[in-house]
Amino acid sequence: MASSLLHKSLGFVYWKLLGAVGITPEKKNLRYHRRRQAALIEGYLKDHQIRKLQIGAQNNSIEGWLNVDILPKSRSVCYLDATQTFPIAADSFDYVFSEHMIEHITYEEAAFMLREVYRILRPNGKIRLATPDLDALAALMNDPGSPDHTAYIGYYQQRFFPEKPAAAVYVVNRLFYGFHHRFIHNLQSLTHLLQAAGFTHITRREVHESEDVHLQNLEQHWREMGALPNRIESIIVEAVKLK
Repeated sequence: MASSLLHKSLGFVYWKLLGAVGITPEKKNLRYHRRRQAALIEGYLKDHQIRKLQIGAQNNSIEGWLNVDILPKSRSVCYLDATQTFPIAADSFDYVFSEHMIEHITYEEAAFMLREVYRILRPNGKIRLATPDLDALAALMNDPGSPDHTAYIGYYQQRFFPEKPAAAVYVVNRLFYGFHHRFIHNLQSLTHLLQAAGFTHITRREVHESEDVHLQNLEQHWREMGALPNRIESIIVEAVKLK
C-alpha cells in the first residue's frame, strides 16, 4: 500500500515537473511516436511487396496496411502529418486510402496532401477517398422528409442535439462547424483536386465496393454511426496515377 502511494506521488511530481517546462503528456506521447516514425515506415516497406497506406487511421487500423495518423492512438499506428512532405520515397506505394479525414484539413492542405500521395504512388497506383458529401447535404435540405433522410436526421438529433427539433438545418450546421471540419467536399471539388495533382480515371464508388480487390470492404466509419447514416452522408471516389 505504501509502495503504491509512493509511486503515485512520484508520478504526480514527475508530470508536474514536465508541465512546468511545457511538456504535457500529449506532447510526450507525440514525441514518442515521432521518434518511431522512420523505423515503422522502413519496416513496413521491407516486409510488404504490395504496399498500402491508410491516412488518418484513428482507431481503425487495417491489417496489411501502413496505418498513419497525426495523433497515433497505438504503437502500431505510425505518426504522419499529411499536410507536410511525407517522409516516403517517390513511387513507393501501390494504394492509398483515407476515410473521413480530408474534411479535417483546409482545401489548400488537401491539395498538398494529394500531390504527395501522387508522388509516393507507383505507376498505376490508386487512391480511394471517403468524406462527407456536400451534395448529399443539399439533397437533405431539399427533401428532409424522405424515409432515409428522416432516419438520418433522427440519428443526428438523438446523438448530438436532443434538445433541438429533428430538422435538417441542425445536421448541416453540425457537419460544417462540428467535428473540427475545415472543408466539406463534393464530387466537383474532389475531382478538381485529384486532377490538379495528376490523377486520372476518377470514379465514384459505393461504400465497400470497388473493382480492385485491394480497395474493397475498407470503410469503417459506419461502425461509429450506422450503415444508413454513413451511406447517406459519404461520397467515395477512386483515382489512378498512370505514370
